[in-house]
Amino acid sequence: MLRVVRVIGILCVALAACGIGAHFSGLVSNTVTRVASFAPVLIAVGILGAVLLLICRSWVFAGIAVVVAAAGVASQAPLYRGVTEQVSTTDLAVMQANIKLGTADPAALVAQVRDARVDVLTVIELTGAAATALDSAGLRRELPYAFEVPRDGGGGAGIYARTPLDGGAALHGFRLANLHARLDVPGRGGVSVYALHPLPPYPEASWRWDAELRRLQAILAADTQPLIIGADVNSTYDHRPFRDLLTGSDVDGSPQLVDAAEHLGSGIVATYPADRRYPPLLALDRVLTRNGPVPTSLRRIDIPGSDHHGVIVTVRV
Repeated sequence: MLRVVRVIGILCVALAACGIGAHFSGLVSNTVTRVASFAPVLIAVGILGAVLLLICRSWVFAGIAVVVAAAGVASQAPLYRGVTEQVSTTDLAVMQANIKLGTADPAALVAQVRDARVDVLTVIELTGAAATALDSAGLRRELPYAFEVPRDGGGGAGIYARTPLDGGAALHGFRLANLHARLDVPGRGGVSVYALHPLPPYPEASWRWDAELRRLQAILAADTQPLIIGADVNSTYDHRPFRDLLTGSDVDGSPQLVDAAEHLGSGIVATYPADRRYPPLLALDRVLTRNGPVPTSLRRIDIPGSDHHGVIVTVRV
């Protein structure tokens, strides 16, 4: 019996090592991105393996397992080492919502906007029918300014705001709609707002996903304005190209992009899938800032009818 437990423990540790390797690897492949997506789960499995090996008194394998587990915990630690920010009267409430090919309940979404006093809403997978339904449900009464690029098949997006938007444009070179507009914040000037939705790393060829993240990195690095970004990034913190996007999108004299969940130490705020019997596993929906705006709080919300949870982040400008 101990031999079986020992084998199970070794297999668990091997799975964890694969997850950690994928987390740090810069290799762009569908297999590596799949493994990296579930690295936190694999690391947890590795910790279980270490416990099993300690129970079996397999000291050599247990020692290796402890090292692997420690490396796994270290890879996730930045997500839990946040700072405590003071909320101010100039905070904006920013909501990111993927509405699942336009099928989410528009009335429920508008109710979330109203109840949370959302100032900026980024909507992913916006269709023409969904844009009409959101308008009928009262979204434009809450957020009267908008830039929309609806598309069928999940390729559309929209930016909605309580204060004026101008200069709305779709970014070039992307399969799905990735949008930019300038938000006028009373007393604070202009802020660049983005609604981003790069391709997923699978089932698409992962090199296309990597290429779109690199293109976004260049676009954001060229934008010297304060940034607020709502996104379904189709990536997790365990994908190195996403971490490269954060660290490589800075401009001279400005800090790198800030991911609200990492900045606040919120950990893995998983938003997908939200329509299964098991809990969501992947933290895809995010709010990012740079060059002035700073996240001060984050919470996950339900979006009835969608396969994603949303997030609401307060941002101090």
